[in-house]
Amino acid sequence: MGEKEKGTRALYKAHDLEQSLNCFLHQAGVPYERVGEIAEKAIGKAEEEQTDGADPRVILFRAAARLIADPPDGEEDQELFRFQEDEQLNREIRNLPVGVRLPFVLIRLHDFGAAETGSICRMTADEARTAAETGDRMLTEADPDRDLDRQLSLLRRAYGRIRYPEPVAHQPETPALAEQEKDRSKGVRLWAAGAGLLATVGLLIAAAFILPVQAGPVDAAYVKKLETRFDEEKARFQEKIGAQDMDMMDLLTIQEGKSEFSLFISRLDRAVQKGQAPAKKEANEELAEILDVFDLPSEMAMQLSEQPINHDQLKSREYVRVFEMRKQEMAMIFSNRLMEHMNFIEAAIHGEKFDKEGFLANTDEYPESLRYALQLMEQEGYELSEEIIRFGDQVYVIPEKLPTLGEHADGLEESVASVIRVAERVPLQKISDHEPVVLEETLLELEEMAGDRNTSDQWRMPEELAVHYFGEFVFGGESGRVFGEDGTVLAERRELWKRLAGRPESPSGKLLEPVVAEMEKTGWKRSKSYDHLVTASYQSALKSAREGHDRYSEIDNHVFLDGSFGNSDFRVRTETLYRDLTAAGDRSLLSDTTPVMVAALALIAADRGDVTIMELLSADGNAANLTWLSEKGLTEAIEEVHLSFHEDDVVPHETGVSVPVRVDTFSGFEQKQIWLTLTPEGLWLVDRQDAP
Repeated sequence: MGEKEKGTRALYKAHDLEQSLNCFLHQAGVPYERVGEIAEKAIGKAEEEQTDGADPRVILFRAAARLIADPPDGEEDQELFRFQEDEQLNREIRNLPVGVRLPFVLIRLHDFGAAETGSICRMTADEARTAAETGDRMLTEADPDRDLDRQLSLLRRAYGRIRYPEPVAHQPETPALAEQEKDRSKGVRLWAAGAGLLATVGLLIAAAFILPVQAGPVDAAYVKKLETRFDEEKARFQEKIGAQDMDMMDLLTIQEGKSEFSLFISRLDRAVQKGQAPAKKEANEELAEILDVFDLPSEMAMQLSEQPINHDQLKSREYVRVFEMRKQEMAMIFSNRLMEHMNFIEAAIHGEKFDKEGFLANTDEYPESLRYALQLMEQEGYELSEEIIRFGDQVYVIPEKLPTLGEHADGLEESVASVIRVAERVPLQKISDHEPVVLEETLLELEEMAGDRNTSDQWRMPEELAVHYFGEFVFGGESGRVFGEDGTVLAERRELWKRLAGRPESPSGKLLEPVVAEMEKTGWKRSKSYDHLVTASYQSALKSAREGHDRYSEIDNHVFLDGSFGNSDFRVRTETLYRDLTAAGDRSLLSDTTPVMVAALALIAADRGDVTIMELLSADGNAANLTWLSEKGLTEAIEEVHLSFHEDDVVPHETGVSVPVRVDTFSGFEQKQIWLTLTPEGLWLVDRQDAP
């Protein structure tokens, strides 16, 4: 192969033309098993014809068109499509007259212009355009209820999932094969010479026998046909995502879509009764938008590029809302499939890490439902993390990566797209991959966007994202832990907090400035400001920044604090304070400690029978105030215990004030409470349990 041929072939690869060529050949009639072989021949011929400045796509597809026989080479015998509707439309396209089929495929499925299509098919631009329109009408006539635009969009995605076989290297050419190729070339030459005539004949036939089905108005019979469409699409979607009936009940987007569909049918029915029925084309376009609710995240992203909405702010906002919901819904379904096969998950856990590579290497051994879920996860851009979460006797693997819009976000209105770009720049599941300065800039940009929002604007996504990111940066969650096993704030979190605290004019800086100052005094172990910091504090700070007055301090009058032993950060902070209390034997360390933390210390002491610590935590120094916790069984499953405290529950008491800390267990239904009292020294300690 000469240098020119090598360069040309590299050009095709650089423009990803080989996959497009494979799809074109298959759509135009080449059998699946011969696509790779014919594509290789087409590339070879195109290499010979390529000249400087010529469009490589046009040259390549023109060479391919000359190799396509008519009629198509037999019926498909492979199961290439997941859904019958895709298979049926593929068959109908391949059975179109050749003078209609190729222009239709090039224009409708490969986005060629009429002039380019005419050059490829050796006809005029007008003939190419007319032939493609004829194909549209013939396919619509074949199924009047079909939404052709939507079905073609789905079919394009289905073609993209097909993996075509590579050509067989050095295949010997038998006399029979040589004769077959000779006949094929003759047929191709005859077609090429008469393509324009066939297109004209096809037009005459269409004009005589094909009526534009979508031109007529909607009638009662048509409405009746549409009534079952939503449930039919829902069944297809359920099969496509491998969901159980219970899964589908939790999909809010589907519930919303069903309500919208019901209103759509009611409007059509009333319009027909009043003699004001819209055209079928108009009704089908509205229906297609409703049925978009059954798209996967990847399909939603692709549609955004194919049908941009960058001039419609409201539609862009709604699109993002549904896209985010669909991402989470799919994550829930994947989690359900994983939980149904917990034995495979547990087998891949070594220590406290999930061996995702080993887990994915054994998929051949898994049940079909799990294999399908993992395949769909990969297709949609979900990735599992090595981190696990334990809750009681359950263990959960968490996603490390979720689908994003990426460059498809350019199809959104700019003010919406800018928010998405900022959020997708730093996925929460991988904040450890980013420098603190990048994380700081991301949160500050979101805060600025939230602050710029008009107070009458109901779109709250910038604010919601800022709250979510602040919560992850400060309290952890999807982004991992905040405190290390030694009970101190992890180094990367410290650096981020210090950077944010250095901007006290920002909502996050205003809240973190005292936290950082106090943490530095305690070796990054404890901070009263941190213990009392809640998400609502940040929400109020954002509102204050936007409205120009100080409202964030109002949250101090409505304190709600909670903690769970199932949360690694809460558990390690409690254990650290417990060790320090044991070593010092000085309960003044409890100064500024919250009622929730004192109740947690009491449960640990009672569970371990630690009389010394129980006496330290008791208001009157009597360990009996705490021993009942183990006697009543509250410590039997301490890892399931969730503690909560609300300042509204504070009541007057003989020593000042008392408050109950609620104790909830994951496996129990009866709620318990631990009564604490505030001492004159300002310490929350465990009181007699008959109080008040």
